[in-house]
Amino acid sequence: MHIIPILVPYAGDVARWGAAKGPAAMMAGGLADTLRQNGHTVAEPVEIVFPRERRTRDPVTNLGVIAAMVSDAVAAAIGEGAMPMVLQGNCTQAVGPAGGVAKACGTAGIVWYDAHGDMHTLATTGTGLLGGMPYAVCLGWEFDDWRESAGLAAPVLAEAAALIGASDLDVEEEAALSANPIARLDADAMGADADARTAALLAPRAGAAPGWYMHIDLDVAGPDELPGALTPAPHWPSRAALLASVTAAAQAVPLRCIGLAAYDPSGDPERRGARLAADLAVAALVGR
Repeated sequence: MHIIPILVPYAGDVARWGAAKGPAAMMAGGLADTLRQNGHTVAEPVEIVFPRERRTRDPVTNLGVIAAMVSDAVAAAIGEGAMPMVLQGNCTQAVGPAGGVAKACGTAGIVWYDAHGDMHTLATTGTGLLGGMPYAVCLGWEFDDWRESAGLAAPVLAEAAALIGASDLDVEEEAALSANPIARLDADAMGADADARTAALLAPRAGAAPGWYMHIDLDVAGPDELPGALTPAPHWPSRAALLASVTAAAQAVPLRCIGLAAYDPSGDPERRGARLAADLAVAALVGR
């Protein structure tokens, strides 16, 4: 498979700090070399640069500008027959890849791997953290301007959405999952049969969207695999179960884009998180 890495070095709309350094650190940690060793070709990375003159005082507007650029890059990569792999400072950058898939394919589905739900809206958040909202934005629950800037003219349908690996959900997110037909496989249910459970969960939904985006927040693997994460979860699947689940998910739906997010290299001197990112990328590409 021909891979086009797209680097989005922003945590929210902030550059050069914390997890904003993650995309470059993933590349420096050997992501491209690992992909090549597994039979893939890797293009020179495309780096998204948010122009100073377009920055506003509103972070949501700024995120929409970044998302539009990411969306265009993802759609262009898909149009070339490649697999875009979007390395993101944090999960706020997931709206752009979903929009790029929608531009290229018509509509988008999402498989979201995360220890958290990222499904809050302004009405439900207890913190105001925009990083807790991007999945809700993709689903059309909040910030239509951000979503539309990303190229998601139509929100992602709940029937074309899944949350896998979560273990730290707020009451409001639990309520949202109960009220909407989003597929769900929690971390504590991801044992030795995680691949079979994942395939059974997603296969009936594969036709709900012509193209799917797989978003992986690395914190889904737990603090041993991702040292230094700001919000470590109470439970996590084993590394083997997570990798098997990612492979099964990628084979169950028409995958068109992969995203890896939320790596702060400053808290990981041994670069374990970078190796995790490379292994997850390989797992998502098995058989391609």
